[in-house]
Amino acid sequence: MPKPERLRRRGSNTQAVRIGLVHHANQYLITDGYENRESLSDVIGAPGQTRGLLHVLELHRRYGIPFNLHISGTLLEAIAWHQPSFLVLLRKLLETGLMELVGSCYGQNIMRFFGPDYNRKQLNEELRLYGQHLRVDPQSVAAFWPPERVWDTRRMTPALRDAKLLNGGYRYVIIDDRLLLPKKCPELPRGEYDQTDRWTSDLYRMWEIEDGLGLIAFPIGKRLRRSIPPKDDDDWMEVRGELEALLVDAQGRAGALAIYADDMEKVAGIGEWGGAGPGRYERFLEWLAGCSWIEAARLTEWARTAEVAGTRKIETGTFEELATEFQAGEGYERWYLAPDWAPYRGHFTWAEGRVKELASRGADEALMELAEKQLLVSNWETAWHTPPSGPHGDPESNGHASPWARALTSHSRHAAVTAEAACWMKHRDGLAHAVQMDIDNDGETEIVLKNDHLFAVVTSRWGARIVSLYRIGGDRGAMVVGNPCDDWNWMEELNKFMEAPRNHPGAFADAGFENDEYEVERLATDGDAASVILRNAQPDSGARGLRKEFVLSARETSLLARYELPETPPRIKVEFGLSPDYLQLLRSGSAGVAPVRRRGARGLAGRGATVWITPGSAGLRWSRPAQEKFGHGITLCISGDKRRFDIAIGAELRSGVQAIRGEVSPRALVSEVA
Repeated sequence: MPKPERLRRRGSNTQAVRIGLVHHANQYLITDGYENRESLSDVIGAPGQTRGLLHVLELHRRYGIPFNLHISGTLLEAIAWHQPSFLVLLRKLLETGLMELVGSCYGQNIMRFFGPDYNRKQLNEELRLYGQHLRVDPQSVAAFWPPERVWDTRRMTPALRDAKLLNGGYRYVIIDDRLLLPKKCPELPRGEYDQTDRWTSDLYRMWEIEDGLGLIAFPIGKRLRRSIPPKDDDDWMEVRGELEALLVDAQGRAGALAIYADDMEKVAGIGEWGGAGPGRYERFLEWLAGCSWIEAARLTEWARTAEVAGTRKIETGTFEELATEFQAGEGYERWYLAPDWAPYRGHFTWAEGRVKELASRGADEALMELAEKQLLVSNWETAWHTPPSGPHGDPESNGHASPWARALTSHSRHAAVTAEAACWMKHRDGLAHAVQMDIDNDGETEIVLKNDHLFAVVTSRWGARIVSLYRIGGDRGAMVVGNPCDDWNWMEELNKFMEAPRNHPGAFADAGFENDEYEVERLATDGDAASVILRNAQPDSGARGLRKEFVLSARETSLLARYELPETPPRIKVEFGLSPDYLQLLRSGSAGVAPVRRRGARGLAGRGATVWITPGSAGLRWSRPAQEKFGHGITLCISGDKRRFDIAIGAELRSGVQAIRGEVSPRALVSEVA
């Protein structure tokens, strides 16, 4: 590490060099308990640990170094449910002025491949979450982080400058320095810069984007991005050389800003980035704090008084590694248009079209809003393919769509299920119905049970579970079972039980037999009641022959399940994943829920809905589930050793969206230990 004293003497009595440190904290709606990746707790870290996002924030606070942060909306929602205390720290850093927020798309979709309405919803959802969880005025968020740093002036500028955005439109965009160089630039073509790294001070200045409706570009310094946090003497020389060159250049003209910007996981030591990052970053911040000739800047605060160098045409492009080494192409088209991504483009196209079709028939606005949100998350890091190298690389699976990307976009089809419930809410007829249909276009037939109060989807292929339950009626509908936006890890199949972690339990999940296949024995409906009887047909299962009958009466707000067990197993545990008003849970986190107990029933109350479980037979008792908390939901469990028993699930809507004080405690819902 270079000695601050020598650099301080060299920089004395001169204008300070400004450096902007930008961290990109981007994770999906992840949880804990994975077997193949880091959990949310690993990503966030804990007090006293020397890795994780929490540690990086503490380093900035300790050394008093201002920084700029983009945090994805999906990560915000995961934190608000699982670790809301982390949001308190972010708010404190904002209040002290140490941190400035950078905006982006909620679901980190590659914007150039999507329409204006979809992009507008992505941008506004992120700004809405910033306002709700970080308590900032959206108008104060003026700089934008393009997902995967893919830039397309023609397609993206109208979206970013849209006056309908909650911040009135973005003013600045962060792009890679190489994008300031056209491919056929006579002075320094982009390709030559990639090969030679030739230095020019133009790449450290703000430029207005030609045909960009007033947008101004902040260029990321490639050499700084690659050398911070410094790992060896060469990196230290690179960082020092860049900043000293700017120091000399600044004596002749003002307006330079050196920008380091990259994934926050790199300096936090998360996953494949390696655990040495935090220590190296701390040494860099310590050095920076000791340099009187370098001043860390908040981007838009600095830009308000800085000069714009001029106007530049910015051609479509992204960072060099993604465009060339990873073979995504300058505009990401080689990945998005890849043949192996075609089925997943098809899944999303079908789901989006189905949602629009059902909306045109008349549908509940709240449930349609949830359906649209499901579409927003399903393109997170759109069409990402596994690169051959780097922290996310794997030479064996190089060139193929990554399994988590396939899984997320596959589940876009769940949005059509929510839209079906929304449409039914406006067209219900006072009767009870039982229908077999492929509601989510997955090639499997599901059972839909519905009346004027409930809309339930049962999968026969995967454990005869209720995978989605909606409470309809009143002034708004709400999902009360199901959490389709939360992480599916690598699982592409719709409605299958996710075992590690148990992140999508649904309701009436029989422990140990969650993915057993069932056959429909009888489906009946006469208007007053609807029912379906399913029999376990899994050849190798100890629960083979188990029968479940789901019964829904026309006027009931609860659905009854009648169990008939075979001779074995003599005892069974049935789990229920409850997510009362899932849309509000996503946006409000765990502060908006509370346990419910009444007349033998237990459940969960959210701001917009309540859902409860009622044991209907003697010999049933409350037990501890295998996993008490999952992505935006709480699991309850009932065990019994009777061959025949009944359990009901019911729900009601709350007037308006009511606030509930306190944070849910999963253990408060479970009084008995299995």
